[in-house]
Amino acid sequence: MVVIVVIVVVLVVVAANDDTDHPPSDDVRITSCTVDSATRQATARVEIHNHSSKASMYGVSVEFVAANGTRVSEGGTLSSTVAPGQTVRTEVGGADRVAQKVTCKVTDVTRVAS
Repeated sequence: MVVIVVIVVVLVVVAANDDTDHPPSDDVRITSCTVDSATRQATARVEIHNHSSKASMYGVSVEFVAANGTRVSEGGTLSSTVAPGQTVRTEVGGADRVAQKVTCKVTDVTRVAS
């Protein structure tokens, strides 16, 4: 008699945080939004403040939007191990060259306890 054992291991990282008092989107704000005239690089300065009770890693996505409402670029950043109550300042650079003034909008925030 031959017994075959199959073990399936599934690793699921839950990006959606069910902390309704402090959702991840409340932890991130844009402090400035600029386009460098020489490089035409759009940049958003971002502040992350961990309102949760656990040290967390953050993924932040930002879109850069022209005056007519067209998204002209997008970018993202990762910030590792932000302690509870800690504030981290970082930058998100757009992936495309931009020739006009833009506004910046956070489109996604992922917080994973580390």
